[in-house]
Amino acid sequence: MNKSNENFLIVQNAINMTRDEAFKVLLGDNEILKPYAFINIDEIKSKDEANLIAYHLTNHPNPTREACALVLADIGGSEFFSDYAEIFTDSICDINPNVCRAIIEFLVKNPPLASKTLPFIIERVEKILADFKIYEKEFGAFKDNKMRNRKNHAKNKKLFNLYWCLEAICEIYSAVGFDDEIIKICFVTVDFLDYTIREKTAKILAKMPNPPKELLQKLKNDKNFYVKNLVYDKICKDSDYRDTL
Repeated sequence: MNKSNENFLIVQNAINMTRDEAFKVLLGDNEILKPYAFINIDEIKSKDEANLIAYHLTNHPNPTREACALVLADIGGSEFFSDYAEIFTDSICDINPNVCRAIIEFLVKNPPLASKTLPFIIERVEKILADFKIYEKEFGAFKDNKMRNRKNHAKNKKLFNLYWCLEAICEIYSAVGFDDEIIKICFVTVDFLDYTIREKTAKILAKMPNPPKELLQKLKNDKNFYVKNLVYDKICKDSDYRDTL
C-alpha cells in the first residue's frame, strides 16, 4: 500500500471513530488525528471531558485548536465549563481568527459563561492598552498602527488581540450588559488610527442604552463610512441623541 492510500485510510477511520475512541485520541499525543476526533464529539458529559476539551484550546497546533473551538461553538451550553473564563479569554486572543470567532459564538450561546468571562476580557483589554502606551516610546503615537513596519510586529499582534476582545464585548452585550470599565475603554479606543478598532468601538456604543454623547459626537464625524454609519443608526433611533448631536 502506498503512502497516500495509507493516509487516506487513516483519515477515513478517524472520521468514523466512535465517541469513546475520539476521547482516547484526545488523551494521546497524535496531533494529526485530534482534529478528526473533535468531529465525533457532540456532547460533554463530565467535568473530566470538559477539562480535556479546554486543554486543547491553547498550546496545541492550529488545526487542533480550531477544531476544538468549532466543536464548542456547535455543542453550545454545558454546566461543566464554568471554570475556564481565563482560557476562553486566551482563545479570544488566539492568532487564528476562526478560533476567536468560535469562542465568541460559544459564549453568546452561554450567558452565564459570558458573564464570568467578561471581567477577564476587560482585564485583557486594559493590559493591551497599557502595552500600547509602552510601545509609544519606541514606535510613535500609540494610536498609530503603522502596519507596514515589520519591526512593529508585537504591536500589530496586540492590535489584533484588541480587535477580537472588542468584538467579544460587543457580541455578548445582550447576555451581560455593560459597566463603567467598558465606557473607560471606549474613551481610549475611539481615537485609534486603525478604523477597525473605531468601528468596534462604535458597534459597542450603538448597543448601549445611554452611551456618552461626546463619544457619539466624535464618531458621527469619523472619516470612515462604516464607523459613522453605526453611530448614525443609534442617533436616528434615539430622539434624545438626535436632538442634542
